[in-house]
Amino acid sequence: MISTTSPKVVLKTQFHLALNNKKISDKMITNINGMFDYYANPIKQAENMFDYYDGTLKNKKFNLVLEDGSYATKKEIDKRNTDYQKYLKKSNLWKGIVSFNNDYIDANISLEDLEKKMINEILPRFFKECGFKNTSNMSYQVALHTDTDNYHFHFSFIEKKPNYVTKQNKLSYRTKGQLSQREMNYLKESGIEYAFSF
Repeated sequence: MISTTSPKVVLKTQFHLALNNKKISDKMITNINGMFDYYANPIKQAENMFDYYDGTLKNKKFNLVLEDGSYATKKEIDKRNTDYQKYLKKSNLWKGIVSFNNDYIDANISLEDLEKKMINEILPRFFKECGFKNTSNMSYQVALHTDTDNYHFHFSFIEKKPNYVTKQNKLSYRTKGQLSQREMNYLKESGIEYAFSF
């Protein structure tokens, strides 16, 4: 029996190291290429990410919502393909899926409101928790899928320019790709709980 007393949020994340990262290896590139099923050229992985989101590669029903809350047009997706080729040279690319219990969502919030909270409130708060200074220096998007047993968001984000606050209190690109357990817990628990505080 499905409980409707909590969001029962599941979170999965992946990352792709920036192309200039000294820690990246041919083996890692091969593994990432296989994992994402993208072309062999690492730069094209970002392009195909948007093909996935706009439905070119998958037959799914969803919308791609940009950081300003607007729905992406084909023109905007094309622009992001170009921009991400540039960003990926210096910034890591993070991707994730946040999955919810359908019954809980249906009983507590509309999908439209959940979508707005995810892009306008939850992710910006999460970026701060991850050490990023200014959300306007991040490029990010979400895509809400409703055609499976659980509503789920695909999301991704990347730094447009150095935006990570180092221990020396300087701005730099974040070199660590993997999100810490604390950061993931924040998104899964604190950030989501914030969304449901009506």
